[in-house]
Amino acid sequence: MIRPVLAAEDEESDAVILARVFLRAQVPNPLIVVRDGQDAIDYLGGVGAYADRSAHPLPALLLLDLKMPRVSGFEVLTWLSSRPELKELPAVVLSSSTHQSDIDRALQLGARGYHIKPQALDRFVELAKGLRSRWLQPR
Repeated sequence: MIRPVLAAEDEESDAVILARVFLRAQVPNPLIVVRDGQDAIDYLGGVGAYADRSAHPLPALLLLDLKMPRVSGFEVLTWLSSRPELKELPAVVLSSSTHQSDIDRALQLGARGYHIKPQALDRFVELAKGLRSRWLQPR
């Protein structure tokens, strides 16, 4: 079974673009989008609507926006660091923030990478191809 990519993204337009980019980059993993950090935590923790692991398998990769309602990407990273059973899950930030303080903080909290959302579609496709080859190839 190919494990999904879980993306925490509150902007509908960015979620749609991400889905298109994954198709163009031929990422074989299904993309699951949750709308905020709390939904990402619930999904990863297997609670509530996400309790059935056969319907909601653990992802191969977590893509996190930073600025989201309810629970931020920073808070998700902090939560992840307290979950030893998820220590192998790579969390990669995909944000529009170019602030060095955000980049530093995300990496200090355990993000395995930080990417600024590209404005050009072809650059976004290249980014997705890089994610595929770095994090999603069979090991």
